[in-house]
Amino acid sequence: MTLPEVMVALAITGITIAGTVTGYIYCNTANSKDSLYMAANGLAMQRMEEARAAVWNTSASPIIDQLTNTFFPDKVIPLDKASDGDSVVMATVKTDIKPISDNPPLRRVRVDCIWLFKGSEVVTNSIETCRAPN
Repeated sequence: MTLPEVMVALAITGITIAGTVTGYIYCNTANSKDSLYMAANGLAMQRMEEARAAVWNTSASPIIDQLTNTFFPDKVIPLDKASDGDSVVMATVKTDIKPISDNPPLRRVRVDCIWLFKGSEVVTNSIETCRAPN
């Protein structure tokens, strides 16, 4: 074998190894982000279920209305451990409840779970639904 053949073989091997390592890093990062995304979605669904369970009875005297923003303050919750195992990713769960109509009574419930990926990328998981009185 001549020196140019060896150099070409080393270059091809280096490119192959670099591609494999880069692919591994990308897959590891995507897996970490996906697991945090699913955990955030679970937190948003948990808050949405709390809003669905809130009492809103328009036929009672006096009217019972627990489906307001004051009953659902913002919460900061640990989302999950990051892939490095040392840091904990914190998420803020925000609930926004707004009236849609008075007759029939309907309200829009929106839950946002906001978190940071790798300390810089802001990610928001949002769920929205409509709710009528009990």
